[in-house]
Amino acid sequence: MPTKLALCLLLPSALVAAGPTEVRPLKTEADARALVESCFKLFVAEDYKAGLDLFKPYWKVSMNELNTLTMQTITSRATVKDRFGASLGYEFISERKAGASLLRFVVIEKLENTAIRYSVVFYKATDHWELQTFIWDDKVQNLFGE
Repeated sequence: MPTKLALCLLLPSALVAAGPTEVRPLKTEADARALVESCFKLFVAEDYKAGLDLFKPYWKVSMNELNTLTMQTITSRATVKDRFGASLGYEFISERKAGASLLRFVVIEKLENTAIRYSVVFYKATDHWELQTFIWDDKVQNLFGE
């Protein structure tokens, strides 16, 4: 049975940060993709905190929730490093829109012994994209849709 490493932070309205947060707008899909790419460059260098910190201005979650996600990611990745191996890079698998308001990037991080699948979803209510969800796991077999 494959190891189930899943970290998910969904953003229903109840999780939106209480205080006002300045969000620099991601006006285009290319802006959102560039943000994801910047994050993965840091992940490959094993700097998960810096990678997730890039999302802060675009993610309406409390600092406590984001810090928890960051610590869980760092801890989980350290736990499986010997089995999964070192990072060799990343690859964008798909970019898909659902209507005009949702945009999802599926990216794999290529490791020495396996790959990790990431799903990064953005939501556009008005004129800019905001990070909606960030999920990662080792269920690469699900990329085949069978």
